[in-house]
Amino acid sequence: MIFPLRTSRWTRFLTSTTGPFEAEVTDEAVHVRMGWVGHADIPIARIARISTQKWPWYAGVGVRIAKGLVAFVPAPCEGVVLELDGPLEVHAPAGWETSRVLVGAADPAAFAEAVAARRAATA
Repeated sequence: MIFPLRTSRWTRFLTSTTGPFEAEVTDEAVHVRMGWVGHADIPIARIARISTQKWPWYAGVGVRIAKGLVAFVPAPCEGVVLELDGPLEVHAPAGWETSRVLVGAADPAAFAEAVAARRAATA
């Protein structure tokens, strides 16, 4: 299943990329893509917990490295936080290790539900 990330009319200007802005949930992994500025391939088996967090406008947009997490947010939004069982390397745009990834899906409830369903199926 492919979930578009939330965008605004300023997204392409502020992130300097044309996309794609999406998160794909497969049986094996969650693949997050934000054009050339960053991506993450998160194995479903590594996801320990799913929660939500508001990403405010003043925190910036794009692939953001924040204290304790990497956020894929083309626009301010309610994001889904995927907490991992340990560090994983993501590209932001260079390699960066994190144990928490925030995904700014346009439909955070549906995205979180899809990830939770895949987690349950692999458990």
